Amino acid sequence: MLLQAVCWISRDPKQRQNDTEDKMKNIKDVELFVFDLDGTVYIGDNEIEGSFAAINELRAMGKRICFFTNNSSRMHTDYIARLNNLGLRTYADEIYTSGQVTCEYLLDNYRGKKVFLLGNDRLKSEFELYGIELDEENPDLCVIGFDTSLTYDKLYRFCKFVHKGLPYISTHPDFFCPAPECPMPDVGALIEAIRLTVGRTPDIIMGKPHTTAGERLAMKYNLPAKKIAMVGDRLYTDVAFGKNCGFVSVLVLSGETTADMLPGSKIKPDYVLDKVKDIVPIVK
Repeated sequence: MLLQAVCWISRDPKQRQNDTEDKMKNIKDVELFVFDLDGTVYIGDNEIEGSFAAINELRAMGKRICFFTNNSSRMHTDYIARLNNLGLRTYADEIYTSGQVTCEYLLDNYRGKKVFLLGNDRLKSEFELYGIELDEENPDLCVIGFDTSLTYDKLYRFCKFVHKGLPYISTHPDFFCPAPECPMPDVGALIEAIRLTVGRTPDIIMGKPHTTAGERLAMKYNLPAKKIAMVGDRLYTDVAFGKNCGFVSVLVLSGETTADMLPGSKIKPDYVLDKVKDIVPIVK
């Protein structure tokens, strides 16, 4: 169900109707739908009702699909396998992670340089797949990712290189990752710890809501921003990413954000829907 389509643009009913119609035209013209995963397409090991069928219907309409996650603790191949195992046929060119964005950025800007990577074995494998040399003894730059195997010794050694002034890059800014019993500290929490320790924050951050990933998505699919829609359940990452990049922004209320959080938010999505399945009727 469409709950909101730019309802706060104008108090004048006629103007509001015109604004809504303009936005409806925009989403009808979208060629690439970029979906967040957890809280948007699935929660844990369960599909959010109707999301797989809706995505397949968008494909049948000729729309292109991309799943983009900030979580850099897994390889893109892990997400392909996960979605296929859950029952949604997914192809390699439909997955994009903040880890991949980071690797591509490094190849464009630091090709041949050695990287101290604060990341687990899956993220290390992603970097190695891209041909990036990892070196914790004599690196040329530092990259921080979601390291689920972090040790204090490794964090301290990473801090020493950041303190020396080496280029410092983050895969994404999330403070926590949802987990069943308690949220897990994510990259943003470590970034804050490093800031308090050595007084530096990353020179650049790759993932949502920052624009580097959006620019790369537009290049990857060869589309202007107005032909891309970002669909997700978080205002401060998914929706903010869409707004920052000039994409059509779609908030779904199937995950973190609830309807009562919207009035107090400075981040205003173009569309507010109950679930992903509600996209199809407004695109047709």
